[in-house]
Amino acid sequence: MARENLTQENSYLVTWTVEPGEVGVRLDLFLKEKYKRLSREYLQKAIKNGRVTVNHKQSKPSQILRLRDKVYVLSTRGQEPEVDFNYQVLYEDDAILVIDKPGNLPVHPSGRYFFNTLLTQLRVVNSNEVDTSKDFFIVHRIDRETSGVLVLGKTSAAAASLVSQFQNRQTDKEYIAIVKGVMEKDEMDIDVALSRDPRSEIRVKMHPVELGGDGKPLYIPESEVLPAKTLVRVVERLKNYTIVQCKPHTGRQHQIRVHLDHIGHPIIGDKLYGNTSELFLKNIINTVAVEVEPGLSLFRHALHAYRLSFFHPVTREKLEFRCDLPPALQEFLNAVKSQS
Repeated sequence: MARENLTQENSYLVTWTVEPGEVGVRLDLFLKEKYKRLSREYLQKAIKNGRVTVNHKQSKPSQILRLRDKVYVLSTRGQEPEVDFNYQVLYEDDAILVIDKPGNLPVHPSGRYFFNTLLTQLRVVNSNEVDTSKDFFIVHRIDRETSGVLVLGKTSAAAASLVSQFQNRQTDKEYIAIVKGVMEKDEMDIDVALSRDPRSEIRVKMHPVELGGDGKPLYIPESEVLPAKTLVRVVERLKNYTIVQCKPHTGRQHQIRVHLDHIGHPIIGDKLYGNTSELFLKNIINTVAVEVEPGLSLFRHALHAYRLSFFHPVTREKLEFRCDLPPALQEFLNAVKSQS
C-alpha cells in the first residue's frame, strides 16, 4: 500500500516504533499491548485488511518485529467536539516545551477527545499521521477550559525533574479568575481540604470535605481527604463581579474552582461548579455557553494561568513565563465595564 494513499479526511495514521523490549514479538501481540481494549481477532483482521502495515508494507499477524520497525495503524477518525488549536509556543528546546494554551483545548486524549487534543496534535506529522515516538510528557494539570501557561517535558528525565519541582513546591503559579459577586475582603487564604464528591454522578467532580462534630470527615474515609490551600487576592472590583489573583499552595484537581465556589464566588462560565450538573453533562456532547447575565454569556470558564516560574531541568536556570488574558475573557470584561 503506497504511503500517500494511507490517510483520508476521515482517518488518521498512528505510527508505533519498535523499541528494544519489543523485538521478536509477533505483530498482532505487539498491537494487543498498544490497544488493550481491542480483541486479538479484531486486530488480526485489521492487519489482513491492510489497515496495519510494517514499514509501509503489507504484513501478516504472525510477522516478527525487528528493532526500530515502524508499525502504521490506519484508524477511523470519529466525530469529536470542536476545539481551539490556536496555541502559541512561548519557549522550546530539547528538554521542554512551554505554550500559551487557549481555552477549550484538552491536553491529553480522554473520553470523546483523541485527535482534537494538544498531545495528539504535537505528535502529528504529514498533516494526518500521529507519530507516538515523539515524546511529550504532562507534568502538571490544566483543565480543558483553562487557558494560559503550560509546560511539557520532551524527555523522561526533564519530565521527572519538573514533576519533582511541582511536588516539592519549587514552582510558582498564579492564575487570574473572574468570579461572581463583589468580594469584600482584599485577601483570603482558603485552607479547605477536598475529596471526590461522593454524592455526584460526575466522577471528576471535587467537593470540600465536610467534617462532623468530632472533626472527622463525613461520608468518606480519612484516607481520601486531600489538604488544599489557595491564596486569593482582589485585583479589581466591578459591578456584580470581581477579578481575583489566585495562588495555589497545593495542586489538587479543580482546586481553585472548588475553593472559589466554596466561599460563594464561583468562577463565571464554570459548568461544573456554581451551575447544575445537567449543564456540565450537556457540554460533554456539544460545547454550550453559560448565560452569565441577560445578553452576556461565555463558552468557557474564566480561569487563566497567567504566570509560571520553574527551574530549567537541564541548565537549572530559573525561567518565568506570563500570558495576557485571552480575547474571550478580555472581551467579556470590556462588555461588563461598558455596562457599569
